[in-house]
Amino acid sequence: MKSKETSNQLEITIRFFFLSLVILGFLYPLAVTGIAQSIFPSQAGGSLVRMNDKIVGSELFSQALNSQFLFRYRPSAASFGTIPSGASNLSPSSLDLRTTVEERKKDLENLGISKEECSELLYASASGLDPHISTRCAYEQSKWISGQTKMPIETFNELVHKYTEYPLFGFIGRERVNVTKLNLEWKQMIHE
Repeated sequence: MKSKETSNQLEITIRFFFLSLVILGFLYPLAVTGIAQSIFPSQAGGSLVRMNDKIVGSELFSQALNSQFLFRYRPSAASFGTIPSGASNLSPSSLDLRTTVEERKKDLENLGISKEECSELLYASASGLDPHISTRCAYEQSKWISGQTKMPIETFNELVHKYTEYPLFGFIGRERVNVTKLNLEWKQMIHE
């Protein structure tokens, strides 16, 4: 009698496992993906940014700069690689971190960018891929790029204002600028 109950329970367990696998492993993800792609196609596709019909990045990630006359991202502990991404995991007492930060301070000073206004350019973000900087740092970099390119600072300030993102519902997060969008618009202006 017990063996029949046990085999019956085992059969129910196996059926439930395969039913769960089909529903939760295939049908549910397909439904969620389909809904996301129909309602939010850009976001579901990775928020890809195109320039001249070519994918040049994503709004969600920073990337290594190929020109010195672009707005700078926060440093990346993983050299802007998405695999592996992450922080350096260096503690505040680390000599390596201290040395790296001092080098970054000197680089900013050499460029004439205020390390007080752009303090986020001294430390890598937690993901190492954050494309955002503060608006005050973007405006500070506008001064430097304007001086280097001899273009009016108003041009850069308008770009910064255009790509400023505000806190969600007015209080979640902080005001920030997406450097990826900012640099792509600036590149398009240069090439026009």
